[in-house]
Amino acid sequence: MFGIYSRLRRMLHKPRPYRSIVIESTDRCNLLCVTCPRLSYDYKPRDLAMEAFMKLVPALKNYDNVDLTGWGEPLLHKQLFEMIRISKEQGCTAGFITNATLLDDKRGRKLLEAQVNWMFVSIDGADPGTFSGIRIGGDLGKVVNNVRHFVKLREEYKTPTYHGPFLSTTFTMNRANFAEVPAFVELASDIGFDQIHIKNQDVVSKPDDVEQILFTFSDDQPSIPYDELEAKFNEARLVAEERGARLLLPTFEYGFTNTCVPMQQGGVYVAATGDISPCVNLGHPTPRMIPDGSYIKNSGLVFGNIHKDSFETIWNTSTWTTFRDEFGRGVVPSACEGCQLLRKSEFHLVEGNAKTATLREVAV
Repeated sequence: MFGIYSRLRRMLHKPRPYRSIVIESTDRCNLLCVTCPRLSYDYKPRDLAMEAFMKLVPALKNYDNVDLTGWGEPLLHKQLFEMIRISKEQGCTAGFITNATLLDDKRGRKLLEAQVNWMFVSIDGADPGTFSGIRIGGDLGKVVNNVRHFVKLREEYKTPTYHGPFLSTTFTMNRANFAEVPAFVELASDIGFDQIHIKNQDVVSKPDDVEQILFTFSDDQPSIPYDELEAKFNEARLVAEERGARLLLPTFEYGFTNTCVPMQQGGVYVAATGDISPCVNLGHPTPRMIPDGSYIKNSGLVFGNIHKDSFETIWNTSTWTTFRDEFGRGVVPSACEGCQLLRKSEFHLVEGNAKTATLREVAV
């Protein structure tokens, strides 16, 4: 999402130690998406206090990018725009993932005035009924209109040094919506997104998730319609090629890897509570389904809280140092057992007029 900016920085400036720090601006949300892990545990909704954010500022010099996303809707935080400005003052790029239901003219202009660098818009359907059935409380028409307007605003706010944010959309596939992938590629390219990302669900926290996911997980899940998926992906590639759209498609490989993208990018997640963890999946007391049929009631792992200690103090604790060292040696820490971010199902790009990926089945 921010790779383009990160690579540009590394070409023009001295590289910083880490690519990204994830700071959850809020865990409140105005939707109740059926795939959201927040539905799997009890929590008290809250915003990250600006006092806590300011305590993180000294650490930002070590990161290329600040990601202000968590398991909430960032546009609900009234000081999101200030967080973006402060992050950029520290020499970072900044952005977030949004459902765009609140992306009205006023907020759009404030984002552009703050010179946000990137935004991902989550849209899980091309049909209004499918969309509202997954994103409970959402309205596809409103989201589309909001983003179309923002694309026009982006042109209005362009300067010789700021071309507006890189706009991507993310479509999380499940059995209810995968047939709409080609139609979604057409819709997203028509809206004006710079990138279209079709992805697998990367959190499996409840039995309903196992029934809906489209990658091999356990023996008791419904069979995966690989032929139908391949056909829909082929249709999507044709649409992308005709429109010159940048399209990312997932693989469906079996098994797990010891390569963790969040750890490669910096391995820091600050929750709205101030708790500091290695990643979003460990940053909340989320249940986790395991392929062998077992169940972890609470997969959270917290190394400290920014309200109580400085970031530097927490970073240097023996428990966090050991955790990082294990990944550095190619050993997956026990806390990460069964994590879907370690699945071999990341998207892969191939060169061409449209940048797409290939659906593959790989033996264990």
